[in-house]
Amino acid sequence: MHPIVPWLPLLFLPVFGAFWCLVVFMISRMGWSRLAEAYAVAEVPATVHRQTLMYLRIGVAKYNNAARMGLTPQGLYLSTWKIFFVGHPPLFIPWSAFGPVQEETFLWAKTYTTHISGPGGAVRFQFTSDQLRAALPD
Repeated sequence: MHPIVPWLPLLFLPVFGAFWCLVVFMISRMGWSRLAEAYAVAEVPATVHRQTLMYLRIGVAKYNNAARMGLTPQGLYLSTWKIFFVGHPPLFIPWSAFGPVQEETFLWAKTYTTHISGPGGAVRFQFTSDQLRAALPD
């Protein structure tokens, strides 16, 4: 047997980890990182109650069940699960950064679309949370 064959299974974890980090980083470049330029924070305060967003699209990237929101009177906190940390710092987006909200209904599902202003232009923000829609200013 070749001397490297017993080591092949041990190489799987670091190679898979590096590939995972690369994929997650590339996904962040599709919208989240543009928001992070202006709205990144060190962490979400422990006093903010967070909920998982069932459907969220930032730019062209989907974050279904992978992003969490925290609503405050000042704005929206967004974070991802720990396995998506590469390129996804927590965000705090003030309510004033959100544009007008458009509602779309397809069959039984309502989807809300708005744009968030940032330094590189507006980023499309699409979600289905009725609580988030109620918190957004009209």
